[in-house]
Amino acid sequence: MDYVPASLYKYLPRERASDVLGKLLIRFSQVSVMNDKEEFKPPIKELAAQAEFEKKFIERANVLYPGLMDLVEKKGPQYMTKLRKQAERNLPQTIKAIYEMNDKNFGILSLSEESTNAKMWKQYADQGRGFLVGFNPFHPWFWQKITEGDDLRHLRRVTYVADRTPAYLLATSAQDYLYTKETRWKHEKEWRIILNFNDAACKNGKDNTGTDVLLFAIPPACLVSVTVGYKATPELVEQLRTTIHANPSLSHVRLRAAKQRGGSIEIGAIEAIKPKRQNKRTYG
Repeated sequence: MDYVPASLYKYLPRERASDVLGKLLIRFSQVSVMNDKEEFKPPIKELAAQAEFEKKFIERANVLYPGLMDLVEKKGPQYMTKLRKQAERNLPQTIKAIYEMNDKNFGILSLSEESTNAKMWKQYADQGRGFLVGFNPFHPWFWQKITEGDDLRHLRRVTYVADRTPAYLLATSAQDYLYTKETRWKHEKEWRIILNFNDAACKNGKDNTGTDVLLFAIPPACLVSVTVGYKATPELVEQLRTTIHANPSLSHVRLRAAKQRGGSIEIGAIEAIKPKRQNKRTYG
């Protein structure tokens, strides 16, 4: 395993508290609703160079269509070039189909290395009125690889690049396609895990774009901290405190508070998560 931070964080608006902490459910988002509209859209110049096309064609043909290569070879060496040109003509449709397939079947949970990013508190946590959830990135929930070469189902760090050079589609790696963004997003210091929607716990209606909201169950041991925003209302603070205390499986979770000092954010301790003391009354 490569370097992984000790904690990763999710900035959330206050209305997500009942789902994330009360029901232990969190949304994995479709790529089409992400803020970056260039997600999963690396610049592609062509399908492949001729040699790479032939290599990939042969690999797939041998597995899916036994005997196909015998037919291709009978037509002569120029036939493979003809097949590649036909595929190039269909490239825009192929790229669109790949994007739509991923959008339909896979959801993204985006997390950050930073808990004190003022820009992210404003953008993702309702101008500081929301809250921040800290996760243990070493929990098995974040490492669900099916095979050693699985490009999904485990945490991956997002790479930021100033310029994305157009590449051949068949030479594009999962890192290029799923885990690379432009440098204007580098302040997010993002890590992400991508899971199949077949594993979602439930569907919770639609968002404001008309897209299905698919929620995944969070193992309680994944959570390590909850930080209330620097503009959080007393009602939200009490809701978070009560919700955490009500669930014994969250007894390990630390409740903290964000403070705004000038243009920076600091995080400090908040009183221990304990039930409020009841005032005793005596009657005489």
